Amino acid sequence: MFFTAGVHRFFFLFGVVTLGFGIMLGAVPTSVPQFILLINWLLEGGFTGKWRRLRHNRIFWALELVFAMHLIGLFYSSDISLGLKDIQIKLPLFILPLVFFSSAPLTRKEFVFTLQAFLFGCFVNTAWCLMYSFGLHANEIGRNTSRFMSHIRLGLYLNMAILICVHLYKTKVWNSLSFVYVIAAIYFMTVLFILGLATGLIILTFLVVMAGIYSINKLQFRYKVGLVLVFAVFAYLGWNFVWHVYSQQVIPSKAINNKIMDCSVAGNTYIYLDSAGRRENGYYIHINIQLEELQRTWKLRCPDDTFSYKSKHNLRRYEALIRYLAGLGLNKDSVGVMTLSDVDIQNIKRNVPNHLYNNWSFMHQRIYELVNEYDDFKAGRNINGNSVTMRYFFWKAAYFAIKGNCWFGVGSGDVQNVMEESYISSGSPLLPHWHKRPHNQFLTITLAFGVVGLSVFLFSLFYPPFKLKRRLALTYFGFMIVYLMSFLSEDTLETQAGVTFFAFFNTFLLTEAYFKRLQNPEH
Repeated sequence: MFFTAGVHRFFFLFGVVTLGFGIMLGAVPTSVPQFILLINWLLEGGFTGKWRRLRHNRIFWALELVFAMHLIGLFYSSDISLGLKDIQIKLPLFILPLVFFSSAPLTRKEFVFTLQAFLFGCFVNTAWCLMYSFGLHANEIGRNTSRFMSHIRLGLYLNMAILICVHLYKTKVWNSLSFVYVIAAIYFMTVLFILGLATGLIILTFLVVMAGIYSINKLQFRYKVGLVLVFAVFAYLGWNFVWHVYSQQVIPSKAINNKIMDCSVAGNTYIYLDSAGRRENGYYIHINIQLEELQRTWKLRCPDDTFSYKSKHNLRRYEALIRYLAGLGLNKDSVGVMTLSDVDIQNIKRNVPNHLYNNWSFMHQRIYELVNEYDDFKAGRNINGNSVTMRYFFWKAAYFAIKGNCWFGVGSGDVQNVMEESYISSGSPLLPHWHKRPHNQFLTITLAFGVVGLSVFLFSLFYPPFKLKRRLALTYFGFMIVYLMSFLSEDTLETQAGVTFFAFFNTFLLTEAYFKRLQNPEH
Protein backbone atom coordinates (compact mmCIF):
# COMPACT_ATOMS: atom_id res chain seq x y z
CA MET A 1 0.00 0.00 0.00
CA PHE A 2 1.58 3.24 -1.20
CA PHE A 3 -0.43 5.57 1.08
CA THR A 4 -2.57 4.95 4.13
CA ALA A 5 -5.93 3.24 3.64
CA GLY A 6 -7.71 6.53 4.32
CA VAL A 7 -5.76 8.37 1.60
CA HIS A 8 -6.44 5.63 -0.95
CA ARG A 9 -10.12 5.71 -0.05
CA PHE A 10 -10.11 9.47 -0.56
CA PHE A 11 -8.62 9.13 -4.05
CA PHE A 12 -11.13 6.39 -4.89
CA LEU A 13 -14.06 8.58 -3.85
CA PHE A 14 -12.50 11.60 -5.55
CA GLY A 15 -12.21 9.63 -8.80
CA VAL A 16 -15.78 8.34 -8.60
CA VAL A 17 -17.36 11.71 -7.84
CA THR A 18 -15.28 13.67 -10.38
CA LEU A 19 -16.13 11.06 -13.01
CA GLY A 20 -19.81 11.44 -12.18
CA PHE A 21 -19.46 15.19 -12.65
CA GLY A 22 -16.88 15.28 -15.46
CA ILE A 23 -18.57 12.70 -17.65
CA MET A 24 -20.79 15.55 -18.87
CA LEU A 25 -17.95 17.93 -19.73
CA GLY A 26 -15.92 16.33 -22.49
CA ALA A 27 -13.00 13.99 -23.08
CA VAL A 28 -10.46 15.26 -20.53
CA PRO A 29 -12.83 15.48 -17.51
CA THR A 30 -14.00 11.98 -18.45
CA SER A 31 -10.56 10.41 -18.90
CA VAL A 32 -8.64 11.93 -15.97
CA PRO A 33 -10.91 10.53 -13.19
CA GLN A 34 -10.65 7.04 -14.70
CA PHE A 35 -6.86 7.40 -14.80
CA ILE A 36 -6.93 8.44 -11.13
CA LEU A 37 -9.08 5.43 -10.22
CA LEU A 38 -6.76 2.99 -12.01
CA ILE A 39 -3.49 4.46 -10.66
CA ASN A 40 -4.91 4.58 -7.12
CA TRP A 41 -6.08 0.95 -7.50
CA LEU A 42 -2.58 -0.14 -8.55
CA LEU A 43 -0.78 1.84 -5.82
CA GLU A 44 -3.19 0.56 -3.20
CA GLY A 45 -1.93 -3.00 -3.68
CA GLY A 46 -3.63 -5.80 -1.77
CA PHE A 47 -4.03 -7.78 -4.96
CA THR A 48 -4.51 -11.08 -3.15
CA GLY A 49 -7.55 -9.73 -1.37
CA LYS A 50 -8.83 -8.10 -4.54
CA TRP A 51 -8.47 -11.33 -6.47
CA ARG A 52 -10.34 -13.15 -3.71
CA ARG A 53 -13.24 -10.69 -4.09
CA LEU A 54 -13.31 -11.04 -7.87
CA ARG A 55 -12.52 -14.73 -8.36
CA HIS A 56 -16.01 -16.07 -7.78
CA ASN A 57 -17.89 -12.89 -8.74
CA ARG A 58 -19.88 -13.99 -11.78
CA ILE A 59 -21.34 -10.51 -12.26
CA PHE A 60 -17.85 -9.04 -12.64
CA TRP A 61 -16.70 -11.69 -15.12
CA ALA A 62 -19.88 -11.29 -17.17
CA LEU A 63 -19.19 -7.56 -17.49
CA GLU A 64 -15.54 -8.13 -18.45
CA LEU A 65 -16.50 -10.52 -21.26
CA VAL A 66 -17.13 -7.66 -23.70
CA PHE A 67 -13.67 -6.16 -23.25
CA ALA A 68 -12.08 -9.62 -23.38
CA MET A 69 -13.91 -10.30 -26.64
CA HIS A 70 -12.40 -7.17 -28.17
CA LEU A 71 -8.93 -8.28 -27.07
CA ILE A 72 -9.42 -11.71 -28.66
CA GLY A 73 -10.66 -9.99 -31.81
CA LEU A 74 -7.22 -8.41 -32.25
CA PHE A 75 -5.68 -11.83 -33.01
CA TYR A 76 -7.63 -12.25 -36.25
CA SER A 77 -7.89 -8.58 -37.23
CA SER A 78 -5.86 -7.47 -40.25
CA ASP A 79 -5.78 -3.79 -39.20
CA ILE A 80 -4.05 -3.87 -35.81
CA SER A 81 -3.79 -0.07 -35.52
CA LEU A 82 -7.57 0.38 -35.75
CA GLY A 83 -8.02 -2.59 -33.44
CA LEU A 84 -5.79 -1.00 -30.80
CA LYS A 85 -7.66 2.28 -31.16
CA ASP A 86 -10.90 0.38 -30.59
CA ILE A 87 -9.41 -1.25 -27.47
CA GLN A 88 -8.41 2.18 -26.16
CA ILE A 89 -11.97 3.44 -26.55
CA LYS A 90 -13.32 0.34 -24.76
CA LEU A 91 -11.01 0.71 -21.71
CA PRO A 92 -13.85 1.94 -19.42
CA LEU A 93 -15.49 -1.48 -19.90
CA PHE A 94 -12.40 -3.02 -18.29
CA ILE A 95 -11.30 -0.39 -15.75
CA LEU A 96 -14.58 0.53 -14.07
CA PRO A 97 -15.83 -3.00 -13.20
CA LEU A 98 -12.33 -3.95 -12.04
CA VAL A 99 -12.04 -0.98 -9.67
CA PHE A 100 -15.62 -0.90 -8.39
CA PHE A 101 -16.05 -4.63 -7.70
CA SER A 102 -12.67 -5.05 -5.97
CA SER A 103 -12.98 -1.93 -3.78
CA ALA A 104 -15.02 -1.38 -0.65
CA PRO A 105 -18.60 -0.48 -1.56
CA LEU A 106 -19.88 3.07 -1.51
CA THR A 107 -21.91 4.08 1.49
CA ARG A 108 -25.43 5.34 0.92
CA LYS A 109 -24.22 8.91 1.40
CA GLU A 110 -21.35 8.46 -1.08
CA PHE A 111 -23.68 6.82 -3.61
CA VAL A 112 -26.17 9.70 -3.45
CA PHE A 113 -23.43 12.33 -3.55
CA THR A 114 -22.06 10.82 -6.77
CA LEU A 115 -25.51 10.95 -8.34
CA GLN A 116 -25.86 14.56 -7.23
CA ALA A 117 -22.46 15.36 -8.77
CA PHE A 118 -23.70 13.90 -12.06
CA LEU A 119 -26.85 16.03 -11.90
CA PHE A 120 -24.74 19.11 -11.27
CA GLY A 121 -22.56 18.21 -14.27
CA CYS A 122 -25.73 17.91 -16.38
CA PHE A 123 -26.81 21.35 -15.22
CA VAL A 124 -23.43 22.92 -16.04
CA ASN A 125 -23.41 21.26 -19.47
CA THR A 126 -26.94 22.28 -20.43
CA ALA A 127 -26.61 25.80 -19.00
CA TRP A 128 -23.63 26.39 -21.27
CA CYS A 129 -25.49 24.83 -24.24
CA LEU A 130 -28.43 27.17 -23.69
CA MET A 131 -26.18 30.21 -23.24
CA TYR A 132 -24.21 29.33 -26.36
CA SER A 133 -27.28 28.64 -28.52
CA PHE A 134 -29.54 31.49 -27.44
CA GLY A 135 -27.07 34.10 -26.21
CA LEU A 136 -23.80 33.86 -28.10
CA HIS A 137 -25.10 32.28 -31.32
CA ALA A 138 -28.78 33.08 -31.75
CA ASN A 139 -29.13 31.28 -35.11
CA GLU A 140 -27.13 28.15 -34.28
CA ILE A 141 -28.56 25.02 -35.90
CA GLY A 142 -30.05 22.37 -33.65
CA ARG A 143 -27.48 19.59 -33.99
CA ASN A 144 -24.72 21.98 -32.87
CA THR A 145 -26.40 22.94 -29.62
CA SER A 146 -24.52 20.25 -27.69
CA ARG A 147 -21.06 21.61 -26.94
CA PHE A 148 -19.32 18.73 -25.13
CA MET A 149 -20.61 15.66 -26.99
CA SER A 150 -22.93 14.73 -29.84
CA HIS A 151 -26.55 15.81 -29.47
CA ILE A 152 -27.57 12.12 -29.42
CA ARG A 153 -25.25 11.35 -26.48
CA LEU A 154 -26.53 14.42 -24.65
CA GLY A 155 -30.06 13.07 -25.00
CA LEU A 156 -28.97 9.80 -23.35
CA TYR A 157 -27.35 11.61 -20.43
CA LEU A 158 -30.35 13.87 -19.85
CA ASN A 159 -32.70 10.89 -19.77
CA MET A 160 -30.43 9.32 -17.18
CA ALA A 161 -30.50 12.57 -15.21
CA ILE A 162 -34.31 12.51 -15.22
CA LEU A 163 -34.31 8.91 -13.98
CA ILE A 164 -31.91 9.83 -11.19
CA CYS A 165 -34.05 12.81 -10.16
CA VAL A 166 -37.06 10.50 -9.89
CA HIS A 167 -35.02 7.95 -7.91
CA LEU A 168 -33.66 10.52 -5.46
CA TYR A 169 -37.09 12.08 -5.04
CA LYS A 170 -38.70 8.71 -4.25
CA THR A 171 -36.01 7.70 -1.75
CA LYS A 172 -36.15 10.97 0.21
CA VAL A 173 -38.78 12.26 2.62
CA TRP A 174 -40.67 15.33 1.42
CA ASN A 175 -38.41 18.27 2.06
CA SER A 176 -36.81 21.15 0.21
CA LEU A 177 -34.19 18.90 -1.39
CA SER A 178 -36.86 16.60 -2.78
CA PHE A 179 -38.52 19.63 -4.31
CA VAL A 180 -35.22 20.48 -6.01
CA TYR A 181 -35.22 17.05 -7.67
CA VAL A 182 -38.70 17.72 -9.08
CA ILE A 183 -37.57 21.08 -10.46
CA ALA A 184 -34.40 19.51 -11.88
CA ALA A 185 -36.36 16.75 -13.65
CA ILE A 186 -38.70 19.33 -15.22
CA TYR A 187 -35.67 21.42 -16.23
CA PHE A 188 -33.96 18.48 -17.98
CA MET A 189 -37.19 17.54 -19.78
CA THR A 190 -37.54 21.13 -20.94
CA VAL A 191 -33.94 21.23 -22.17
CA LEU A 192 -34.57 18.09 -24.25
CA PHE A 193 -37.32 19.98 -26.06
CA ILE A 194 -35.64 23.38 -26.27
CA LEU A 195 -32.45 21.96 -27.77
CA GLY A 196 -34.42 19.78 -30.17
CA LEU A 197 -32.90 16.49 -28.98
CA ALA A 198 -35.31 14.29 -30.92
CA THR A 199 -33.70 10.96 -30.02
CA GLY A 200 -33.68 11.92 -26.35
CA LEU A 201 -37.36 12.88 -26.49
CA ILE A 202 -38.29 9.60 -28.18
CA ILE A 203 -36.49 7.68 -25.42
CA LEU A 204 -38.15 9.84 -22.74
CA THR A 205 -41.57 9.16 -24.28
CA PHE A 206 -40.89 5.43 -24.20
CA LEU A 207 -39.73 5.65 -20.58
CA VAL A 208 -42.91 7.49 -19.59
CA VAL A 209 -45.11 4.96 -21.40
CA MET A 210 -43.29 2.04 -19.77
CA ALA A 211 -43.60 3.70 -16.34
CA GLY A 212 -47.33 4.15 -16.96
CA ILE A 213 -47.75 0.50 -17.94
CA TYR A 214 -45.75 -0.60 -14.89
CA SER A 215 -47.81 1.47 -12.45
CA ILE A 216 -51.26 1.22 -14.01
CA ASN A 217 -52.15 -2.03 -12.25
CA LYS A 218 -51.55 -0.37 -8.90
CA LEU A 219 -53.98 2.48 -9.60
CA GLN A 220 -57.69 2.74 -8.92
CA PHE A 221 -59.93 2.55 -11.99
CA ARG A 222 -60.54 6.30 -12.24
CA TYR A 223 -56.80 6.98 -12.13
CA LYS A 224 -56.22 4.33 -14.80
CA VAL A 225 -58.74 6.09 -17.05
CA GLY A 226 -57.12 9.44 -16.30
CA LEU A 227 -53.66 8.11 -17.13
CA VAL A 228 -54.85 6.64 -20.43
CA LEU A 229 -56.54 9.93 -21.32
CA VAL A 230 -53.37 11.89 -20.55
CA PHE A 231 -51.33 9.59 -22.79
CA ALA A 232 -53.98 9.87 -25.52
CA VAL A 233 -53.98 13.69 -25.37
CA PHE A 234 -50.20 13.93 -25.57
CA ALA A 235 -50.10 11.38 -28.41
CA TYR A 236 -52.72 13.42 -30.30
CA LEU A 237 -50.88 16.70 -29.75
CA GLY A 238 -47.57 15.16 -30.85
CA TRP A 239 -49.07 13.62 -33.97
CA ASN A 240 -50.95 16.81 -34.79
CA PHE A 241 -47.73 18.83 -34.54
CA VAL A 242 -45.85 16.43 -36.85
CA TRP A 243 -48.74 16.40 -39.32
CA HIS A 244 -48.84 20.22 -39.34
CA VAL A 245 -45.14 20.38 -40.25
CA TYR A 246 -45.55 17.63 -42.85
CA SER A 247 -48.56 19.18 -44.53
CA GLN A 248 -46.99 22.67 -44.56
CA GLN A 249 -43.78 21.35 -46.10
CA VAL A 250 -44.78 18.52 -48.44
CA ILE A 251 -48.36 19.00 -49.66
CA PRO A 252 -48.12 21.08 -52.89
CA SER A 253 -49.52 24.60 -52.85
CA LYS A 254 -52.17 25.46 -55.44
CA ALA A 255 -50.64 28.89 -56.13
CA ILE A 256 -50.28 29.84 -59.79
CA ASN A 257 -46.48 30.10 -59.68
CA ASN A 258 -46.26 26.56 -58.31
CA LYS A 259 -46.80 25.34 -61.87
CA ILE A 260 -44.27 25.15 -64.67
CA MET A 261 -44.01 28.41 -66.63
CA ASP A 262 -42.33 29.13 -69.95
CA CYS A 263 -40.42 32.35 -69.31
CA SER A 264 -39.69 35.12 -66.79
CA VAL A 265 -41.10 38.65 -66.78
CA ALA A 266 -37.95 39.69 -68.67
CA GLY A 267 -38.76 37.16 -71.38
CA ASN A 268 -35.99 34.69 -70.58
CA THR A 269 -36.71 30.97 -70.75
CA TYR A 270 -37.17 29.07 -67.48
CA ILE A 271 -35.58 25.68 -66.92
CA TYR A 272 -36.91 22.73 -64.98
CA LEU A 273 -34.37 20.64 -63.09
CA ASP A 274 -36.15 18.22 -60.75
CA SER A 275 -38.43 15.44 -61.93
CA ALA A 276 -38.80 14.15 -58.31
CA GLY A 277 -40.53 17.36 -57.22
CA ARG A 278 -38.85 18.43 -53.97
CA ARG A 279 -40.76 21.18 -52.17
CA GLU A 280 -40.21 24.00 -49.67
CA ASN A 281 -43.32 25.15 -47.78
CA GLY A 282 -45.32 23.30 -50.45
CA TYR A 283 -43.65 25.13 -53.38
CA TYR A 284 -41.59 23.18 -55.90
CA ILE A 285 -37.94 24.15 -55.63
CA HIS A 286 -36.51 23.21 -59.01
CA ILE A 287 -39.03 24.74 -61.40
CA ASN A 288 -39.21 28.19 -63.00
CA ILE A 289 -35.47 28.82 -62.73
CA GLN A 290 -33.64 31.44 -64.79
CA LEU A 291 -29.97 30.88 -63.99
CA GLU A 292 -28.50 33.95 -65.72
CA GLU A 293 -30.99 36.28 -64.02
CA LEU A 294 -30.33 34.66 -60.65
CA GLN A 295 -26.58 35.05 -60.93
CA ARG A 296 -26.67 38.60 -62.28
CA THR A 297 -29.23 39.93 -59.80
CA TRP A 298 -27.70 38.21 -56.78
CA LYS A 299 -24.33 39.80 -57.65
CA LEU A 300 -26.10 43.16 -57.90
CA ARG A 301 -27.63 42.71 -54.45
CA CYS A 302 -24.47 41.22 -52.92
CA PRO A 303 -21.31 42.35 -54.75
CA ASP A 304 -19.11 40.75 -52.09
CA ASP A 305 -20.85 37.37 -52.33
CA THR A 306 -21.45 35.37 -55.46
CA PHE A 307 -22.39 31.94 -56.73
CA SER A 308 -22.26 30.03 -59.96
CA TYR A 309 -24.08 26.97 -61.18
CA LYS A 310 -20.72 25.70 -62.40
CA SER A 311 -19.33 23.04 -60.11
CA LYS A 312 -16.13 24.90 -59.24
CA HIS A 313 -18.01 27.80 -57.68
CA ASN A 314 -20.32 28.30 -54.70
CA LEU A 315 -23.06 25.78 -55.45
CA ARG A 316 -24.17 25.84 -51.84
CA ARG A 317 -25.17 29.49 -52.16
CA TYR A 318 -27.14 28.71 -55.28
CA GLU A 319 -28.97 25.85 -53.56
CA ALA A 320 -29.79 27.98 -50.52
CA LEU A 321 -31.05 30.79 -52.76
CA ILE A 322 -33.46 28.77 -54.88
CA ARG A 323 -34.73 26.87 -51.85
CA TYR A 324 -35.34 30.11 -49.95
CA LEU A 325 -37.09 31.71 -52.93
CA ALA A 326 -39.28 28.65 -53.32
CA GLY A 327 -40.30 28.79 -49.65
CA LEU A 328 -41.47 32.38 -50.19
CA GLY A 329 -43.53 31.30 -53.20
CA LEU A 330 -41.31 33.24 -55.62
CA ASN A 331 -39.96 32.26 -59.00
CA LYS A 332 -36.21 31.79 -59.22
CA ASP A 333 -35.40 34.83 -61.36
CA SER A 334 -34.43 38.50 -61.10
CA VAL A 335 -37.86 39.53 -59.80
CA GLY A 336 -37.63 36.95 -57.03
CA VAL A 337 -34.17 38.06 -55.94
CA MET A 338 -35.14 41.76 -55.98
CA THR A 339 -38.18 40.92 -53.80
CA LEU A 340 -35.93 39.62 -51.00
CA SER A 341 -35.52 41.82 -47.93
CA ASP A 342 -32.16 42.58 -46.32
CA VAL A 343 -32.98 40.04 -43.60
CA ASP A 344 -33.66 37.43 -46.28
CA ILE A 345 -30.31 38.19 -47.91
CA GLN A 346 -28.47 37.68 -44.62
CA ASN A 347 -30.35 34.42 -44.01
CA ILE A 348 -29.34 33.07 -47.42
CA LYS A 349 -25.71 34.02 -46.81
CA ARG A 350 -25.88 31.87 -43.67
CA ASN A 351 -27.44 29.06 -45.76
CA VAL A 352 -30.73 29.22 -43.84
CA PRO A 353 -33.10 27.15 -46.02
CA ASN A 354 -36.45 28.72 -45.15
CA HIS A 355 -37.61 32.24 -44.23
CA LEU A 356 -39.55 30.77 -41.28
CA TYR A 357 -36.61 28.71 -40.00
CA ASN A 358 -35.24 31.20 -37.46
CA ASN A 359 -38.68 31.58 -35.86
CA TRP A 360 -39.00 27.87 -35.19
CA SER A 361 -37.88 26.08 -32.05
CA PHE A 362 -35.03 23.59 -32.42
CA MET A 363 -37.60 20.81 -32.11
CA HIS A 364 -39.68 22.28 -34.94
CA GLN A 365 -36.51 22.53 -37.03
CA ARG A 366 -35.69 18.88 -36.33
CA ILE A 367 -39.19 17.69 -37.27
CA TYR A 368 -38.91 19.79 -40.45
CA GLU A 369 -35.61 18.06 -41.30
CA LEU A 370 -37.07 14.60 -40.61
CA VAL A 371 -40.10 15.35 -42.79
CA ASN A 372 -37.82 16.35 -45.67
CA GLU A 373 -35.71 13.22 -45.14
CA TYR A 374 -38.79 11.01 -45.26
CA ASP A 375 -40.09 12.73 -48.39
CA ASP A 376 -36.70 12.36 -50.12
CA PHE A 377 -36.55 8.67 -49.22
CA LYS A 378 -40.12 7.99 -50.34
CA ALA A 379 -39.58 9.76 -53.66
CA GLY A 380 -36.27 8.01 -54.34
CA ARG A 381 -34.23 11.22 -54.27
CA ASN A 382 -30.64 11.65 -53.11
CA ILE A 383 -30.56 10.88 -49.37
CA ASN A 384 -26.86 11.60 -48.76
CA GLY A 385 -26.61 13.68 -45.59
CA ASN A 386 -30.03 12.64 -44.27
CA SER A 387 -29.13 11.29 -40.84
CA VAL A 388 -32.16 9.05 -40.29
CA THR A 389 -32.87 7.61 -43.74
CA MET A 390 -29.16 6.90 -44.35
CA ARG A 391 -29.37 4.40 -41.52
CA TYR A 392 -31.32 2.05 -43.76
CA PHE A 393 -28.29 1.85 -46.04
CA PHE A 394 -25.88 1.61 -43.07
CA TRP A 395 -27.83 -1.41 -41.82
CA LYS A 396 -28.15 -2.89 -45.30
CA ALA A 397 -24.38 -2.69 -45.88
CA ALA A 398 -23.75 -4.19 -42.41
CA TYR A 399 -26.12 -7.08 -43.11
CA PHE A 400 -24.42 -7.69 -46.45
CA ALA A 401 -21.01 -7.77 -44.71
CA ILE A 402 -22.19 -10.02 -41.86
CA LYS A 403 -23.42 -12.68 -44.31
CA GLY A 404 -19.84 -13.31 -45.38
CA ASN A 405 -18.44 -13.38 -41.82
CA CYS A 406 -21.26 -14.99 -39.92
CA TRP A 407 -19.80 -16.99 -37.02
CA PHE A 408 -16.77 -15.13 -35.67
CA GLY A 409 -16.85 -11.81 -37.54
CA VAL A 410 -13.94 -9.84 -38.95
CA GLY A 411 -12.13 -8.88 -35.74
CA SER A 412 -11.76 -5.75 -33.64
CA GLY A 413 -10.04 -3.53 -36.21
CA ASP A 414 -11.64 -4.45 -39.53
CA VAL A 415 -15.22 -3.23 -39.14
CA GLN A 416 -14.76 0.04 -41.06
CA ASN A 417 -12.66 -1.55 -43.82
CA VAL A 418 -15.19 -4.34 -44.38
CA MET A 419 -18.04 -1.82 -44.35
CA GLU A 420 -16.26 0.19 -47.06
CA GLU A 421 -16.11 -2.93 -49.22
CA SER A 422 -19.74 -3.76 -48.48
CA TYR A 423 -20.99 -0.32 -49.55
CA ILE A 424 -19.32 -0.84 -52.93
CA SER A 425 -20.30 -4.46 -53.50
CA SER A 426 -23.92 -3.92 -52.39
CA GLY A 427 -24.36 -0.95 -54.75
CA SER A 428 -25.14 1.54 -52.00
CA PRO A 429 -26.22 5.04 -53.18
CA LEU A 430 -24.23 6.66 -50.35
CA LEU A 431 -21.23 8.77 -51.32
CA PRO A 432 -17.81 7.63 -50.01
CA HIS A 433 -17.68 10.14 -47.15
CA TRP A 434 -20.95 8.66 -45.84
CA HIS A 435 -19.57 5.13 -45.71
CA LYS A 436 -19.95 4.92 -41.95
CA ARG A 437 -20.08 2.14 -39.39
CA PRO A 438 -23.42 0.27 -38.98
CA HIS A 439 -25.03 2.76 -36.53
CA ASN A 440 -26.50 -0.15 -34.61
CA GLN A 441 -24.50 -1.60 -31.73
CA PHE A 442 -25.85 -5.11 -32.19
CA LEU A 443 -24.94 -5.11 -35.90
CA THR A 444 -21.48 -3.71 -35.11
CA ILE A 445 -20.82 -6.44 -32.55
CA THR A 446 -22.08 -9.13 -34.94
CA LEU A 447 -19.92 -7.82 -37.78
CA ALA A 448 -16.83 -7.68 -35.55
CA PHE A 449 -17.32 -10.95 -33.64
CA GLY A 450 -20.04 -12.89 -35.44
CA VAL A 451 -23.07 -14.65 -33.99
CA VAL A 452 -20.84 -16.09 -31.27
CA GLY A 453 -19.74 -12.61 -30.23
CA LEU A 454 -23.31 -11.30 -30.30
CA SER A 455 -24.33 -14.14 -27.95
CA VAL A 456 -21.52 -13.19 -25.55
CA PHE A 457 -22.53 -9.53 -25.74
CA LEU A 458 -26.19 -10.28 -24.97
CA PHE A 459 -25.16 -12.52 -22.08
CA SER A 460 -23.01 -9.70 -20.66
CA LEU A 461 -25.94 -7.29 -20.92
CA PHE A 462 -28.69 -9.43 -19.41
CA TYR A 463 -27.08 -11.90 -17.02
CA PRO A 464 -26.05 -9.34 -14.33
CA PRO A 465 -29.48 -7.65 -14.00
CA PHE A 466 -31.17 -11.06 -14.12
CA LYS A 467 -29.08 -12.30 -11.18
CA LEU A 468 -29.51 -9.07 -9.20
CA LYS A 469 -33.08 -8.23 -10.19
CA ARG A 470 -34.45 -8.41 -6.63
CA ARG A 471 -31.82 -5.93 -5.42
CA LEU A 472 -31.79 -3.51 -8.34
CA ALA A 473 -33.67 -0.23 -8.11
CA LEU A 474 -36.14 0.60 -10.88
CA THR A 475 -33.61 3.23 -11.99
CA TYR A 476 -31.44 0.46 -13.42
CA PHE A 477 -34.25 -0.89 -15.59
CA GLY A 478 -34.91 2.63 -16.84
CA PHE A 479 -31.21 2.84 -17.66
CA MET A 480 -31.53 -0.46 -19.56
CA ILE A 481 -34.28 1.01 -21.70
CA VAL A 482 -32.13 4.06 -22.43
CA TYR A 483 -29.04 2.16 -23.52
CA LEU A 484 -30.92 -0.55 -25.42
CA MET A 485 -32.81 2.07 -27.45
CA SER A 486 -29.53 3.87 -28.15
CA PHE A 487 -27.97 0.57 -29.28
CA LEU A 488 -30.69 0.22 -31.93
CA SER A 489 -29.86 3.48 -33.71
CA GLU A 490 -26.24 4.20 -32.76
CA ASP A 491 -22.83 2.63 -32.28
CA THR A 492 -23.00 3.79 -28.68
CA LEU A 493 -19.93 1.86 -27.52
CA GLU A 494 -17.73 3.16 -30.35
CA THR A 495 -17.23 6.66 -28.88
CA GLN A 496 -15.73 7.75 -25.57
CA ALA A 497 -18.88 9.56 -24.44
CA GLY A 498 -21.08 6.58 -25.29
CA VAL A 499 -18.91 3.80 -23.83
CA THR A 500 -18.26 5.77 -20.64
CA PHE A 501 -21.98 6.45 -20.24
CA PHE A 502 -22.72 2.74 -20.47
CA ALA A 503 -19.73 1.46 -18.47
CA PHE A 504 -20.06 3.97 -15.63
CA PHE A 505 -23.78 3.68 -14.92
CA ASN A 506 -23.93 -0.04 -15.62
CA THR A 507 -21.08 -0.71 -13.17
CA PHE A 508 -22.17 1.92 -10.66
CA LEU A 509 -25.74 0.62 -10.33
CA LEU A 510 -24.86 -3.08 -10.50
CA THR A 511 -22.17 -2.84 -7.80
CA GLU A 512 -24.62 -1.03 -5.53
CA ALA A 513 -27.07 -3.94 -5.89
CA TYR A 514 -24.33 -6.57 -5.68
CA PHE A 515 -22.88 -5.32 -2.39
CA LYS A 516 -26.38 -4.86 -1.02
CA ARG A 517 -26.96 -8.57 -1.70
CA LEU A 518 -23.67 -9.51 -0.02
CA GLN A 519 -24.52 -7.52 3.09
CA ASN A 520 -28.05 -8.96 3.25
CA PRO A 521 -27.92 -12.36 1.50
CA GLU A 522 -31.19 -13.82 0.33
CA HIS A 523 -32.36 -17.05 1.97
